[in-house]
Amino acid sequence: MKIKSFLFVVLHLCLLSAVSFSLISCKDESAEIGHPAPEIAVFDLQGNTVNLTQYKGKTILLNFWSENCGICIAELKQFEQLIKQYPAHNLHILAINIDGEKAKTQDVVNQREIMLPVVKDQLKITAERYKLIGTPSSFVIDPEGKILYKFESLIPDDFLHLLFQGKIKGQ
Repeated sequence: MKIKSFLFVVLHLCLLSAVSFSLISCKDESAEIGHPAPEIAVFDLQGNTVNLTQYKGKTILLNFWSENCGICIAELKQFEQLIKQYPAHNLHILAINIDGEKAKTQDVVNQREIMLPVVKDQLKITAERYKLIGTPSSFVIDPEGKILYKFESLIPDDFLHLLFQGKIKGQ
């Protein structure tokens, strides 16, 4: 009888934890230019949680990409080139893969020699919060956490150069 009671309590605690997690992680947040950026629900490739508060005080470029999107990979490589070209930049880039938890993101990162910080939106919560239509999509977030710009395709070259030079209003 004690085992049955114990299992009953454990089961209810697990259920309560799952409901609590879903309520916390699925807050009704939405990305709007000029408003605070919604929190991201992502993990790095080692399985550690990553969130925007880790980058408070820095300009952030969130870039959503997919493994089968050739222009996405090309844009990530362009970011790497701009980092070399403008080493004094004060920009933190976070490449958010949206292919889900079963994707072999680490293999693609290794194969394509992507050196940027890559995280996974395993449950696509972040893509939903940022109203993602397709990839690549990018958001520029100011040091106070407000969304300055949204791009639903490649970021124009002239804007990228200004961004990496720190010459965009709000940086």
